[in-house]
Amino acid sequence: VNSGENAGHTVLSEAGIQYDFHLCPSGLLTPGKINVMGPECVMDPVSFMEREISQLTRDGVEYQDRLFVGNVHLVCPHHKLLDLMGSWRAPNQSTIQGMAPVHASKARRRGLRLDHLFNERAAAAKQLEADLFEYWGAVKNLGIAETELYEKAKQNSKVQKHVLDFVLAKDKTQYTLDLFDRYVCNNPAFPCRADVSHMLRETLSKGGKVLLEGPQSYWLSNAAEKFWECGTSANTCASGMLAASRLNLTNVRCVVINIHKTPGSSRVGSGANPVAFVPQDYFSKVDANKDNMLAMELDWREVSTRFFSSIQKNGVVAPGTYSNRTGSYDLGVAMACASCVHPSHGEFGVTSGRPRVVGFFDCVAHAEAMAAQGPYCSISAFDRGDDYDEYGVCIAYVYQHPEGHTLFSNGKAYTSGTIIKAGEQLPGQAVLSCCQPIVKKVRGWRDAKIFARSEAWLKRAAPVDLPEPVCDLIDIIEHFTGTKVISIGNGPKGDDIVYIQRC
Repeated sequence: VNSGENAGHTVLSEAGIQYDFHLCPSGLLTPGKINVMGPECVMDPVSFMEREISQLTRDGVEYQDRLFVGNVHLVCPHHKLLDLMGSWRAPNQSTIQGMAPVHASKARRRGLRLDHLFNERAAAAKQLEADLFEYWGAVKNLGIAETELYEKAKQNSKVQKHVLDFVLAKDKTQYTLDLFDRYVCNNPAFPCRADVSHMLRETLSKGGKVLLEGPQSYWLSNAAEKFWECGTSANTCASGMLAASRLNLTNVRCVVINIHKTPGSSRVGSGANPVAFVPQDYFSKVDANKDNMLAMELDWREVSTRFFSSIQKNGVVAPGTYSNRTGSYDLGVAMACASCVHPSHGEFGVTSGRPRVVGFFDCVAHAEAMAAQGPYCSISAFDRGDDYDEYGVCIAYVYQHPEGHTLFSNGKAYTSGTIIKAGEQLPGQAVLSCCQPIVKKVRGWRDAKIFARSEAWLKRAAPVDLPEPVCDLIDIIEHFTGTKVISIGNGPKGDDIVYIQRC
C-alpha cells in the first residue's frame, strides 16, 4: 500500500521457482488471490516492467486479472539522478531508487501520477516541467555539467540505462513522457489499473478479508522518531499502512502480525544498530561484496563458536580476532561475513545486492515495536538455528560514550554505564549509536534439526514436539518483548510454517 522499489522480498512459488519482488505483492504467486498496489506506492514503470513483470511473463504466471495498480506516484529518471547527486558523499548508503526525491515531489504537489499518462499530454508536461526545476537546481548547485553527471552516473552500477539516457536527452520532458508511453500506455503487459482503495472497501463490505503486506520494517521509516534521519520516506508501520489504504477503521476488525527473523534482524543502509556484529556503515565503507567475503574462506563453525564464546558473563561481547590462512580479522567482522555467506542465510539485499548487516535478535527494539503494534508476531527462518551450537539474544543495551559525555533524549539523561532494558523508554539515534548489546546466550539445536526437508523433520510424529532449545528461545523472546509468537518458519515455502497458537 506504500513505499517503492527500494524494498525487496524473495518469494518462492509452489514449484520452487524464486522471484525477486519489490512492488509486486507476495500473494501474486498464490493462485486465485487478487493483488493490488495502492495509490501511495511509488513506481518506476521501467524498473517495474523489466525487473518484476518480466519474471511473470517469462514463466507464464497469469496476473492480468489478479494484479491491479492504483494511481501511484511515478519515479522519473530525474528522481534517481537527484538521489545519486545527494548521495555522493556516502555512495553506498542509498539504493539510488529515487525514494526521497519522489516523496519530496509528492509533498510539493508536483511530479506525475499514473493517471497523468492517460489524460491530456499538456497537463502532464506542465506538471513534470515544474518538478524538473529541482533537477536543474541540483546540477547548478554542484557546479557540474551534464556530461560530468553522465560519466559519474555511468560508473555507478545501480544507475539504469533509461536514467543515463535521460541525461543525454535534450528535451527531458518529452523523453520521460515517451518513455512512460512505451512502458505503460502502449504496453499490453502493464497490469490493469483500478481505484484500489475503493476495491479494498468493497471487499470488506461484502465480508471478504484483506491482507496488507508491509513493505519495510517498523523502524525503517521517516515517520519513526528514533530513526527518521535514515529511514525511507513512506510511513511503513502498521498504522501507516492502514492510513495509506484509506480503510474505515471503525468498520474493520484488525489484526497486526509483526514479522521477525532469526537469528536476528538484518538491514542495509545507515543508522544506529546496537546489536550488529559490525558498525552499521562498515560494509558500505569497505565496499564489501559476496566475492570478497567468500575469499576470506571463513569456517562457519569455528567462527561462530569463537564468537559466541567471546560473550562474557555480564553479557557484553569481548573484542577478539579470528585468523586463518587468508589473514587476521576482527571477530565481529568474521562473524558478520560468515553469516552473510552462510548457505541458509544468504544475507544480501534484493534491491541493492549489498551484504546486509546482521546481528543478535534484538529484544529491546522488538519490545518497542510490539508495544506500538503487538502483541502477535511470526518469526521466520528458525531453521537457521540448525547450524548453531550457541545463539545470542540481546535483552538490553548499555550506553558507553567513547569520551564519557552525557547525552539526552526526550528529557532523559544517559551517562556511561546506563542500562536500557527491553520495554523501557527507547532513546534516539545519538544515544543508540553509543550503545552496546547485553546478550543472553542460548543453546542452538544442531543435533535436533527443524528444517522442513531435513530427515529428522520428515520423520517427526504429530503433533510436533519442538526441540527444547527452540522452545527456550521462543520463551525468552516472549518474556522480554511482550509478544505472542503465533508461528515460526522452518523453510522457504508457505507450507514450511509451524503454528504455535492462534491470534
